[in-house]
Amino acid sequence: MDPITHTLAGAVISRVGGERRTPLAMATLILAANAPDIDIFSVWLGSFASLAFRRGWTHGPLALALLPFAITGLILLWDRAVRRRRDPTASPVDARWILILAVIGCLSHPALDWLNTYGVRLLMPFSDRWFYGDAVFIVDPWWWGLLIATLILARRGASRRTVRAAALVALAYPLTLLVVSRVGDRVAHEAAEVQGIVGVQEILYQPRPLKPLAAQLIVVTERAYHFGNLRWNRSPRVVLDGPVVPRGDWTDPRVVDARSDVDVTDYLVWSRYPYVSVDSFAAGSSVRFGDARFLPGGIPAGGLEGLRIPVPAAPPTAR
Repeated sequence: MDPITHTLAGAVISRVGGERRTPLAMATLILAANAPDIDIFSVWLGSFASLAFRRGWTHGPLALALLPFAITGLILLWDRAVRRRRDPTASPVDARWILILAVIGCLSHPALDWLNTYGVRLLMPFSDRWFYGDAVFIVDPWWWGLLIATLILARRGASRRTVRAAALVALAYPLTLLVVSRVGDRVAHEAAEVQGIVGVQEILYQPRPLKPLAAQLIVVTERAYHFGNLRWNRSPRVVLDGPVVPRGDWTDPRVVDARSDVDVTDYLVWSRYPYVSVDSFAAGSSVRFGDARFLPGGIPAGGLEGLRIPVPAAPPTAR
């Protein structure tokens, strides 16, 4: 999810109980809830290298075991060097609870990242497998609203029961979308079979931005990706009238040659539904690599839409 959602989630966890345990609880939870995104610094490696590195090592078990201790150290240092120096009468933080809250905040991060179609590698560095929840769009202002409402109630002195109830509503939102996504998979699979799409391997239910009752569908077969839409508030719910994107010929020598490019290698590390196409010209060929989740002309995605690699023509054979 986006940094705003992670930050709001950390703040809500603090409001429903963390801040009663120790001073600096909210600071700890907000810092911890965002800590795995320290891999944002990989953007200096280049766009596609960053794509291959993000949501990996810093979201896996080793980082999640170490980050809470680093955060606890920072909070204890701030408490001693700044907070209690400013106010010598202030109670010191409880190191044990700071560590517990740091663990909770860090664990919340990959849990939220898993909810969308971008994915997260929960087992790095032991496995580079991606995990996807396919339930919540990566930026969801409706969810922001529920989390912010919880914080406003707490800020205005609402009872503990009321604040917890609001937090439960905020938690129920993504859980409901998870159920909707799984039901949507089955509904779309049945619709694909009715419409004669043969050899369906899987269905991607991809939530639409700002539209929790709508999703883009990708029906995955051995040779192509078939596109459509699901709208829960319309009839028919499933319409598979979008483009059909061939996966392409990955054995084509020009494709094999283009795959040696380091940017292509990095892009394919991240890609979930890769496809390739080749355009031939007199001077050579152009090989385009893309991911069906982010087709050009669809949801704006910048470099996620893919890349094009020129392959020069082979020199003429000497006679």
